[in-house]
Amino acid sequence: MQLSTAMQEFDLSRVGRSPATRAWYTRMLGPLIDFLDDAHISEITASDLRRWHVDLEGRDVRWGEQRPMENGGLSPYTINAHLRACRIFFRWLLEEGYIDSNPTRRLDVPALPDAPPKAISNSDVEKMLEMAQADGARSYAIVCFLADTACRIGGLVGLMIHDLDLEHRRAVVHEKGNHSRTVYFCEVTADTLRTWLKVRPDRGDHVFVGQRGPLTGSGVYQILKRLAKMAGVKRFNPHAFRHGWARGALERGADLGTVAHVLGHSDIHVTHKFYARWSDEELAQRHDRYSWMNDSSESDA
Repeated sequence: MQLSTAMQEFDLSRVGRSPATRAWYTRMLGPLIDFLDDAHISEITASDLRRWHVDLEGRDVRWGEQRPMENGGLSPYTINAHLRACRIFFRWLLEEGYIDSNPTRRLDVPALPDAPPKAISNSDVEKMLEMAQADGARSYAIVCFLADTACRIGGLVGLMIHDLDLEHRRAVVHEKGNHSRTVYFCEVTADTLRTWLKVRPDRGDHVFVGQRGPLTGSGVYQILKRLAKMAGVKRFNPHAFRHGWARGALERGADLGTVAHVLGHSDIHVTHKFYARWSDEELAQRHDRYSWMNDSSESDA
């Protein structure tokens, strides 16, 4: 079986998962077909995959978000994603009996840089909200919902009118493989949603619609990009609001369990790994805030 045919079978095995997940695997594994010239899967060796790894690290152009290509090599995160998808794919081939041994078993996946998540700052959220309010009811509702609920972009674009409970300020969103969960929001966000629903065109049951029907993730990105340009904000992608909510909640003293539940994490260790990470300066400030010695010195005074 050729590599391209095997990838088609792999994609079929993921029917029922979210379109975004299936598209991610196609995007991550596509370059492997080109590099190996659509080789037969039984002939692919660990050495071939290592050469592909070297090729990924040596590229001087990359695929940019919302644009075909841009100068600069692939980031460590993108390379890591390619290799992780490769390992999952070949493990599936072995489990399905298409290959006798897994060449990725000896393929090292470099660790990611120990960098903090890319969160939008509180001041930039305020700037985005100001621009969105001036832009119109839909833009304001989108930014409020992202900033207040910490939902993923799939949850926002898939939000249906019947999933909204404005009286109790909550909504059911469908994210990551169509998993459903409840998100919560403040009265300000509820009011922005009420305002938008009053003027929303009747184009189906989705909350956020455009001229041709439901808004897509790309459509939301373009709205945020336009608002960010007007506001002078550099970090504006939908996931940055999710990161920002988590970081802000932890900075204000929220416990990891609460933040994990709000984000929809099934494992608190995921929340800790990606969000409870502080710079030396932040750790020093948090130490002074929570140290019992500060309480002791105040009581002595």
